[in-house]
Amino acid sequence: MKKVIIFLFLISCTVIGFAQNSVKRVAILETVDKTGSVSYGTKLLLRQSITYAITQTPGYEGYNRVDMAQMLGEHEFQRTGYVSDAQIKKLGRMTGAAYVLIAEAAGYDKEHIVILANLVNVETGQIENSSIPVVAGTDPENMAKSCSYLAEILLNIKRPASAAPTSMSKSSHQPSRINYPTRSDKNYTETAMDINMEMVWVDGGDFQMGCTAEQNDCREDEQIVRRISIDGFYMGMFEVTQAQWAKIMGTSIAQQKNKTNYSRMYSVGANYPMYYINWSEAMEFCRILSLKTGKTYTLPTEAQWEYAARGGIAPEGNIFAGSDMLENIAWYSKNGFATHPCGEKQANALGIFDMSGNVAEWCKDWYAGDYPNNQINNPQGVSSGTKRVRRGGSWEDAARYCRVSSRGSEYPNIRSYAIGFRVVCIP
Repeated sequence: MKKVIIFLFLISCTVIGFAQNSVKRVAILETVDKTGSVSYGTKLLLRQSITYAITQTPGYEGYNRVDMAQMLGEHEFQRTGYVSDAQIKKLGRMTGAAYVLIAEAAGYDKEHIVILANLVNVETGQIENSSIPVVAGTDPENMAKSCSYLAEILLNIKRPASAAPTSMSKSSHQPSRINYPTRSDKNYTETAMDINMEMVWVDGGDFQMGCTAEQNDCREDEQIVRRISIDGFYMGMFEVTQAQWAKIMGTSIAQQKNKTNYSRMYSVGANYPMYYINWSEAMEFCRILSLKTGKTYTLPTEAQWEYAARGGIAPEGNIFAGSDMLENIAWYSKNGFATHPCGEKQANALGIFDMSGNVAEWCKDWYAGDYPNNQINNPQGVSSGTKRVRRGGSWEDAARYCRVSSRGSEYPNIRSYAIGFRVVCIP
């Protein structure tokens, strides 16, 4: 019988589990609330619901509290909400655990939170199973069913009807859920010229743009934090691929390289992100696509890009676009070595991939050292400049440049092996 250790780094709680004899025991520890957006009562309810869901799972026992701080350094994990590969392996050695379960939650609206969880293999440090994002109601009925649903997904358990957890209220309302990797039935696939570009709807809302509390190693040009309002828009689920570029623009990655002084390519293939394209060429791609479809395609503004990277209306509160563990969601300097096919890593809460790492992405704005302080609603940036904004970091960049608030810039005529783009569509 494999042993299990479970860490739930929610906007709410941390869970550690271990096996004893034939039963895998799970201890629900103190709550973690990174943003302060979840009420004390909701955090207590979530703890109890997780305990209930684990206990109702055959072969598992849930309980509320055990003092494991000295052995596991619980306080440090709860403070940071981060578990590195080395820490996962250390926990495995100390407890005999086979898995670590890492879950995150964030406020969705006044009556719901979003929960997302990953099951990590202790030996490999790799994600073995992931849940879909689930919107859990803050009432007892929905919370219980949502936690039970997550447990089933992560543990690959299909309960018979007789073993299903009993309702904690009389309502039969089912927990709402997000159909991963999308968050809205408004999503669509652009089929013009056979490009098959998947577009994700991003609900409009307000957010804090800039070097917010969870960010670190911020540079001067992102230090000012301001609240921005964004209207809804569509964003490409993936960076524009080499195949999509060729169908719209008619040139290959090799032909684009020949426009540069570079002598080599950094991965070639239909599903690899396009690079060696300058800002004007990226905008021309959008112009042609708009002409062919009658829609309004363009590059994202810097504000749109950061809003989507943070998770949109339900911000994740993560350092990077989808996680605090960069290895799980990005190709960057420690694991990249070249571009990789789009979508190989974990998506963020919106179901958008590679917003951190792989290739950096052109934005529409001119770059300025300070955000224009008079632009609060749908900011477009300064009216002129010498460089254009790029965001997200690339496969050759260090982690600090892959953060959601990190700002980059480049001359618009530059064609780089580390810069590509994704599109937005304005409804």
